[in-house]
Amino acid sequence: PPTGQSCAQIIPSGPGYGRENGQEFIVALLYAARRRVVITTPYFVPDEPVLQAIRSATSRGVEVHLVVSMHANQLLTQLAQRSFYETLLECGIQIHLYKPHFLHAKHLTVDDDIVLLGSTNMDIRSFALNAEINLAIYDPSVVRAVREVQERYFANSETLSAEIWK
Repeated sequence: PPTGQSCAQIIPSGPGYGRENGQEFIVALLYAARRRVVITTPYFVPDEPVLQAIRSATSRGVEVHLVVSMHANQLLTQLAQRSFYETLLECGIQIHLYKPHFLHAKHLTVDDDIVLLGSTNMDIRSFALNAEINLAIYDPSVVRAVREVQERYFANSETLSAEIWK
């Protein structure tokens, strides 16, 4: 029976599915965005469809933020992640390097409408190899609550500029 007021949807993904459900859902969300996207992930090593969707969003004037840890727990993954920074900065994405500690949060907000919470990292392993589960919540009040968390992340981050990165 229904509980609460929020509409929600489970998005499972993994090698047991015929498609990359999580990745396809994230790509669809990025293409649907009209105003603002905030991606929070410990590992950002995107595939080409995700990069294209992000580029499309910024070219439409969507404000895109990426929150990742300044501190790494996986050196090779951090190096792979950093290899995307120049491209992302050139697209106009705001990269926030979270300073206090390694941030393992995984969520994405789109406009004022949708939040995606779950286990999926923004990387090829999560998209194609790992069993993952996410919850999409279609409720502006939940999005506002997650936005408050995201604002705290921004406040505790160093915003990376193209000049600093170069």
